[in-house]
Amino acid sequence: MIIFQDLGKDYGSVRAVDSLSLSVMPGKVTGFLGPNGAGKTTTMRMLLGLDSPSRGSATINGVGYAQLLAPLRTVGALLEPRTGHRGQRADSHLTGLARSNKIPVVRVQQVLEEVGLGDTGKRRIGTFSLGMRQRLGIAAALLGDPEILIFDEPVNGLDADGVAWIRGLMRAKAAAGATVFVSSHLMSEMQSTADQLVVIGRGKLLAHDSMDHVLASSAQNSVVVSSPHIGILAGALEKAGFTVAMSGIESLQVTAATPTLVGGIAHELGLRINELSLQRASLEQAYTELTAQSLDYVPTGIVEES
Repeated sequence: MIIFQDLGKDYGSVRAVDSLSLSVMPGKVTGFLGPNGAGKTTTMRMLLGLDSPSRGSATINGVGYAQLLAPLRTVGALLEPRTGHRGQRADSHLTGLARSNKIPVVRVQQVLEEVGLGDTGKRRIGTFSLGMRQRLGIAAALLGDPEILIFDEPVNGLDADGVAWIRGLMRAKAAAGATVFVSSHLMSEMQSTADQLVVIGRGKLLAHDSMDHVLASSAQNSVVVSSPHIGILAGALEKAGFTVAMSGIESLQVTAATPTLVGGIAHELGLRINELSLQRASLEQAYTELTAQSLDYVPTGIVEES
């Protein structure tokens, strides 16, 4: 289990992380989201002992990362794809990590096979593409068969097959009881992968909830309703305070409503309903709402190419 308790980090007058308190539980993929500059990478670096907190704590199974006796056997982490020295062989790099953490060397070839690099162990890391270096970094994270996985932008450099593979890997590890904590800017991928969400902005916690609840709470949720009496129904819904828009000859899209509310109004008027369905907001829409007031880098317009 990962626990952040009143965690904070200042760089001079800049507060990068501000009183962050939450728990990341095992058995789930927890997505860690936030705009550029929100403090995600700083938070992960403090968790892994790479940066010191200005206040508070970040613990793994109740202790700081530096207190773990064999870190790779407890935590596997990938913060960037620059893994190992360019002149070093991939298998040599992993062998050094294994021996320093008392991990059987046989695991080296096993993890290379698991990440799709089984035939490349003798190659120099400097000859690897970005996607291959990313896979090698993931192999290093898996080396000790850890109970906790921490990934920062794990799909960077991966092709479509690689993205599907890492998604399946994270979900399989969580299903087996691991704690999976993953940061990404790809909302569609997070929506397909994460069970829980942690959203921060300007270092502050904005949301910590299940994926389903975050999506259900979005004001972008809408109801599509179809009826031969669509004009009467539209007037009644607008009178009740809902925003409606025609989506077909006999169909309406009702914003920030639920099928129960829309159906109830139609029932009170004795109107026949042919269709009544919830159109759930995407994670991108829900995330945009949550972070709208926490953006440090806001474009002012579109620059046209000359």
